[in-house]
Formats: sequence, structure tokens, C-alpha cells
Amino acid sequence: MSPRDKRPRRRKAAPAPAPVAWWRRPVTWLLTIVVGAVAAWLGAVVLGAINQWKPANELAEQLAGRGPVVVLDLKHVPYPQEGALDYVYPAGADLAGLDAERPDDPTVEAGAVDIERSTWEVTLVGTREEAAEAVDLRPVLVEPCRPPLTGIREPNDSQGDSEKIVLVTHVDRPNPRMLVDDPGGEDAAAPFFSTHKITLPKGEKNVIQVRALSAKQHCRWRLELDYLADGRRQTMVISAPGDKPFEVTGRADDSAYVGIYLNPLNGCRAKDGSKTDRLRITGAEYAQMVRDGRTCPY
Repeated sequence: MSPRDKRPRRRKAAPAPAPVAWWRRPVTWLLTIVVGAVAAWLGAVVLGAINQWKPANELAEQLAGRGPVVVLDLKHVPYPQEGALDYVYPAGADLAGLDAERPDDPTVEAGAVDIERSTWEVTLVGTREEAAEAVDLRPVLVEPCRPPLTGIREPNDSQGDSEKIVLVTHVDRPNPRMLVDDPGGEDAAAPFFSTHKITLPKGEKNVIQVRALSAKQHCRWRLELDYLADGRRQTMVISAPGDKPFEVTGRADDSAYVGIYLNPLNGCRAKDGSKTDRLRITGAEYAQMVRDGRTCPY
């Protein structure tokens, strides 16, 4: 057979590439990352829900690494029967916002300072098997008290007295102590911790309400709590939210205030005759109104 009659040889086809194992595919890795992230998020949500309902012993175990006594919550009390008689806003406060609407809690929401009394609730939790004991609580001034603030004053009329017993302290007096506020009771105005202590069992929430009073001065302070735990006496410092000191100011003369909001119950109208629940006048106008024996300035 001649070379021309020879049939060409068929070339062997290149072998097809071996399929990539499913666990090596990029889409598999991507799905793994996404599923893992979703699972972690769901786990955090479920854990958060469980923590809200966990019993006292589990709460204590969660907080165990943070010391024998933990401040679980710190809340300002704005209610008239337990909180400030009046508030004073800083002189540079947003007047347009304040004229439009009064904050629910001026101290927390608008930076106001309670006048004459400031009330806070401190929730403490013990974390040890053997209960800790709070044996003293006292305010410690961060600086000497100063003259009262004279910004923008707003009334906060009382809606009745509270029957709840609270601890009272006069922060504008030398060496203030926590006193029992129980009018008519045997322990009224007596130093609380001279005859009492507060037991802090593991995981049990204990609420201490502190009412700080100041008649004529602006005072800033922090709370120091002495407690017995782990076989020794220890001290912890309690500050207001944001690691700020607590504040209370005495009442200044009416004419010294930059502005004063009038009680809406009096139904006073503005100079142009318009009616508003947020009528604000100057301190001098308010002082003159009081001297004249009037409830409205115009």
C-alpha cells in the first residue's frame, strides 16, 4: 500500500479535567461563611433571650468575673413624688426644642440638673456563694459645692408623697451620711448604716434608692460603697451614666434665672394673647409677678 493510501491516524482526545470536589468549590466556601455568620447571629439573639429569663444563680455566674458586687442598673428617678421639685437647664440649652416640648426626664435627656433633691436607684447584685454585705454608702464630693445654677428653671409640681422608704443625704453639709427617710417612724433621720447593713446574696437584685438634698449650693459627687466579701472589706465607686458625677443644685433667687417656665395649669397666655403650655419668661419678670401676687405675667 502506498503512503498516499494510508489513513491518517486519529489523535487521542485530551482527557477531560477531573471535577473539582464540592468542598473545594468557591461557592461552597462562600455559603459556609454566610451560614456561619447567620448561625452566630441567631445564637446571639437566642442567648440574649435566654439571659433575660435566666435564674438568679445563672445571672451570678455570668457576672462572677466582675467582682463580689456588681452594679446591675442605675436609674434616675424623674417622678415628682420621688424626684426633683424643679429642674434647671443649662443657660446654653436648645431653647427652641425646650419651648416646643418638655423632655420626659430633663436630667437624662436634656442635661438638666435637679433642684433641691436628686433621686437615683442603684441595683446591686452579689456574685459569690457567700453573700456579700453592704456596710456603708456615702457621697464623696468631687469638688467643693458652689453657688446654685441660674440657667432656665422649670417647675415640677409634686403629685403626692411616696410611701417608699429611701435613703436621704444632705450633700451640701460636712461629712454627709445616709439617713433613713421615714417621717414619723422610730428611725427617721437616723444614720442608716449605723444600725443596718444590706445583704447581697448571689444573683439576688437589691435596689437602693438614694435621694440627695441641697438647699442653697450646686454640688457634684460620686457614691462610695463599702462591703464585706471574700473575707475582707472592699470599696467600689458608683458614678452617674457616662462615668459622670451626680449633681444637684440649690434654689437661686427668682430674678437670677435666665428664664423660667410657668406652670401650664395656670393657663397663662403670651404677650400677644396666644396660648401655650410652654410659656417662658425671664427671671426678672417672674420675680415681679410674684411680688405683685399674680399667677400670670401678662
